[in-house]
Amino acid sequence: MWDFRVPIIAVFTKYDQFKRNIRMELEDEGRNRDVDLNAEVENKFKQRYLAGLNASRPFIRLESEDRVLTDEHILY
Repeated sequence: MWDFRVPIIAVFTKYDQFKRNIRMELEDEGRNRDVDLNAEVENKFKQRYLAGLNASRPFIRLESEDRVLTDEHILY
């Protein structure tokens, strides 16, 4: 019998939206000035998503590109 092993990589999309949601949660709780946003986002991500994965499982987080809209990009 042949044993084929396929590597599995967890892909988390919309990570930028996840960061916005955490920022809004902190604002709602009144803790947005007392907490390091990046540290809090990383901590929540580990608790909510990585805790369910095997410790050695590779993963990637995808975000949209930050774009600044100028008048030339706006359709009227």
